[in-house]
Amino acid sequence: MREYPRYAIAAVAAVLLRDGRILLVKRKYPPAIGKWSLPGGVIESGEKLVEAAKRELKEETGLDAEPLGILWILNNIVMDTSGRVKYHYLITDILFDGDSVRGIPVANGDASEVRWFSLDEIKSREDVSRTVKKLVLRIEKYGVTYVPLDLVDHISREVDQKDYVSM
Repeated sequence: MREYPRYAIAAVAAVLLRDGRILLVKRKYPPAIGKWSLPGGVIESGEKLVEAAKRELKEETGLDAEPLGILWILNNIVMDTSGRVKYHYLITDILFDGDSVRGIPVANGDASEVRWFSLDEIKSREDVSRTVKKLVLRIEKYGVTYVPLDLVDHISREVDQKDYVSM
């Protein structure tokens, strides 16, 4: 249940930057219906962050690219008019290598359109999601810094006592 969830829902967004532009999709469905946003969606059970981000990028834009790392993690909470939590997503933004893009952008899945936008253009548009605007402000303030994926996207395995470090 995505509306009025009991817990936050884990999701990913694919961030593709190239030549001072960012790839966005126009949302077909809530939340943020009709807004330009990052390609992304819910992480499926058993799916790694990278797998989910690559899948969402391909499903919504038709593009393939190589992931670099985690750019940002966003706690996105949307309240209804009565003050109840209508949507709550914990979104991990995965940065992709803009030079590794393969394919031609074609909107599909949850996206009705796909387009490149300049970072400056995003700040002045009313039809861009607030989460994308926050990301652009973060990039302007801190630059494009990320945590490499080899530090975060581990293979699942059984944990043994020797895996713990005592301090």
